[in-house]
Amino acid sequence: MNLELAGRHALILGNSRGIGLATAQRLAREGCHVALHGRDEAALAAACDAVAAEGGPPARAFAADLAEPDAVTALAGRAIAALGGLDILVVNTGHLLYGGLATVEDAAWRGAFDMVVMSAVRAVRASLPALRAAPRGAAAIVFIGSASTREPKLHLLSNTMRAAVAGLAKTLAQELAPDGIRVNTVAPGYVRTGRIAQRMEEMEATGISVPEVERAISGGAPPLGRFGRAEEIADLVALLASPRGGYVTGATLAADGGQGRAVF
Repeated sequence: MNLELAGRHALILGNSRGIGLATAQRLAREGCHVALHGRDEAALAAACDAVAAEGGPPARAFAADLAEPDAVTALAGRAIAALGGLDILVVNTGHLLYGGLATVEDAAWRGAFDMVVMSAVRAVRASLPALRAAPRGAAAIVFIGSASTREPKLHLLSNTMRAAVAGLAKTLAQELAPDGIRVNTVAPGYVRTGRIAQRMEEMEATGISVPEVERAISGGAPPLGRFGRAEEIADLVALLASPRGGYVTGATLAADGGQGRAVF
């Protein structure tokens, strides 16, 4: 399917690895001009190489700490200037500290709020003039959330902050619809990236089989019988960012292998 994304301009936050990198590669494969973001310069350089291998336009890379208030605004400005405009904003943030109410201190709450919620607010606010200037129907914002937004697991900070972002996305979908800007959230379940991939590799090294590892981590294998792949999440993001998803806005779409039991 041609997603009609050739020549579009996309800024993807948090994409030096995992789902963010897979999304950058997917959009580049469609012919998008992509701006990459991360905190690690070496990882960003490797990500640029990975995106270049897709054969699309050369990627730009920008380092910034999303928890710093001014850094997100500056990042968006630099990326939009380098791209020459903006049609697609993908907001993807990293893992949060594990812990319960008794162990997670105020500083961790404030840091998580800045990194996940306020970085999303700042990124959208800084990107809005360029998104409004995009051709009618071309502008889209996609937040990468978590399936635990619908059915919370025992991850206190993540559940709280990502639920806030889902609420932000739903509200922005209403506010920005008159401008022709669509806003959606992708809510992945267990995907073999980041800390999950590290835990799986450590357990597999002890001789535990992949299905057993997946059951141990998730509390029961998804009905599809496996964890997801970053590329599968990226495909969904690309669809929502494209004209092919032109009548979808305000949605939170789970990609969890059927593990969720909620009707909506």
